[in-house]
Amino acid sequence: MIITRTPYRVSLFGGGTDHPNWYYENGGAVLSFAIDKYCYITLRELPPFFEHNFRIVYSKVETVSAVEQIEHPAVRVGFQKYAPGYALEIQHHGDLPSRSGVGSSSAFAVGLINSLTHLTGRNLSSHDLANEAIIFEQKDLNETVGSQDQIACSLGGMNFIEFGRGDNWSSEKISPSKSYLEELENRVVLIFSGISRLSSDVSKALLQDIDSKRDFMTRTKDLASECKDLIANERSLKEIGPMLLESWALKKSMNSTSVTPVLAEFFEKGLKAGAEGGKILGAGGGGFFLFWVDPEIRELFIQRMHPAVHVPIRVSTEGTTRII
Repeated sequence: MIITRTPYRVSLFGGGTDHPNWYYENGGAVLSFAIDKYCYITLRELPPFFEHNFRIVYSKVETVSAVEQIEHPAVRVGFQKYAPGYALEIQHHGDLPSRSGVGSSSAFAVGLINSLTHLTGRNLSSHDLANEAIIFEQKDLNETVGSQDQIACSLGGMNFIEFGRGDNWSSEKISPSKSYLEELENRVVLIFSGISRLSSDVSKALLQDIDSKRDFMTRTKDLASECKDLIANERSLKEIGPMLLESWALKKSMNSTSVTPVLAEFFEKGLKAGAEGGKILGAGGGGFFLFWVDPEIRELFIQRMHPAVHVPIRVSTEGTTRII
């Protein structure tokens, strides 16, 4: 039996510029960090005592005799690509809900590939796992997704990731002092909007007529670079609040589907509750909000946002790993 654990991620700045439709020609940059909430994949070969050859357990349970009958698209394609000829049982557990902006689909893809390659005797590096997951989601599953989540979930920690031009990418690990990192973590408040969405659907609207959004996309990329320098040099974290407000305005300008009236109202509630800035995570359209809050009013802010669910998080230094 193999069990893998893969972190979800929070993207601070640069989201959207990690789509190949953009960075192949223009380059992109993202600042993100993995969090201590995880996707768990349990995988084993089935012994030859069952009528079925595959058992898949997630929000539903599938037991089928042929891989083509598997309904879960990532599992079906993953089994076909990475473990043909095997009879398999797989179970998925997640600390956070899917379709919520924390990179859950990419965390699943990375964990799935990590599990299957271990089973078949291939021990891939975290860099190679990221590349495999990017190809898997964008090419094999034909999803309209970017390339940052697969890297963040594979590598762990806080990373400044640069893309293109072309299909190249590089990452720079950001490792501030313990006290500075603790202050950053104390300023981050993750609140669930209660709205689920498909990120690929929201991303399609962003990519429509993308050349007309060049100024917005370039500024989004610049914010990622500016925040990387700010954190690497341990400047005042109060500067990030206004940067997040600017990023929020850019997101609304680039993609009207990412910020619905309900979500805009939720964001304004956060500002009135005392947040210095914030953003909707991932492509938008629903899921989690990140609010930037002075640590002195953190608990009061959380109370004011009730009954919305608060999820405490820390930066996870570890990327995807096999725990058994």
